[in-house]
Amino acid sequence: MPPKPKKPNDSNEENMNIASAFRAVNNANQNVPENTFVKVNYQLQQFDLANEYNPITSTFRPNNNGVYLVSGTISFAPNNTNVNYRVRIEIRVNGRPAIAIDNDFFGPINFGNVANVSTILKLRPRDQVEIFAQSSTAGIIAVNADGQASTHFEAARFPSPTK
Repeated sequence: MPPKPKKPNDSNEENMNIASAFRAVNNANQNVPENTFVKVNYQLQQFDLANEYNPITSTFRPNNNGVYLVSGTISFAPNNTNVNYRVRIEIRVNGRPAIAIDNDFFGPINFGNVANVSTILKLRPRDQVEIFAQSSTAGIIAVNADGQASTHFEAARFPSPTK
């Protein structure tokens, strides 16, 4: 007798429908010393479908294997707007630097800049995903304010097997 066909909600197909997504923003300016990596704080969780984001540590830890889109954005304002400077933002997984990076160069301007990094990653349960930033000049990562400054961290899982 041939094997019984699986129903759409059996085993792996059921796991493919597990929702996983979060978005968080920062709610306070964060100092960035010159040429020093800082872990970016995203303390205000806007949503978290699977309880995978920790706003206290600004860390995303997926519950399931899968393919995820991860994105981090900062609004950076240099203390001295009359100098050329570089801003670097990176996604780290399990403490490994430079999983994905964006490195922007800005000339003297009288306003802040936005830097973003995003990538698609294959993650395992409990991987630790964080955003770090560095600048060649001291400044601040500006508090998220709609229409003025954009500082946010988010991830979402694509429909993909969890095994």
